[in-house]
Amino acid sequence: MPTDIVVATDKPSYLTTSLISVTSGTAYTTTDPTTTAPSTTGQNFLIPTNLGDKPSLLRLAPFCGANAAPTSTTFASGGIRVVGWSSYTQTNGNLVYIPTILADISLGLTTGTVQSETVNGVVQYPFSTATVGAGVPTVNVYSPGTASGANVESCAAVIDCVGMQYIQLQFKATASVASPKMGCFYAFI
Repeated sequence: MPTDIVVATDKPSYLTTSLISVTSGTAYTTTDPTTTAPSTTGQNFLIPTNLGDKPSLLRLAPFCGANAAPTSTTFASGGIRVVGWSSYTQTNGNLVYIPTILADISLGLTTGTVQSETVNGVVQYPFSTATVGAGVPTVNVYSPGTASGANVESCAAVIDCVGMQYIQLQFKATASVASPKMGCFYAFI
């Protein structure tokens, strides 16, 4: 008697980070091993899931926002760092959380008209260029980076989470606009 085998994977949930306020010129948070679980603090966003039963590819589509439309000169040096965390049980039974940098991505806006979208009631602008920093594991980027004044596409990245339990996104920018904010659309695929 033939037996049908069905292989199924989780259908991705497409979600949005909270809007993270960015202090202009502030570097990424230092990521050291710690006995404190990673969290959403400062310019960091912890994706609210334990990845033990999820696919290991993360798709990100970053955006920025401010009180006025940002440009490549008023919202410069944007970046997102993806930090994976794994917890290990010490001999005393306590957990220690060990970070691994999974991606370090420089973000930019082109000189064309930047699209806008309303995210959580606030107008946001998708980044259009993404460049992966050296020395990080597998990261694939879609970075149209076109200077077309009529249609500037948003960029995206797919990061291999290499089995990490927790994923934290860190944001940074040098912005001369008031109240700069950053965030990402994300999905595990």
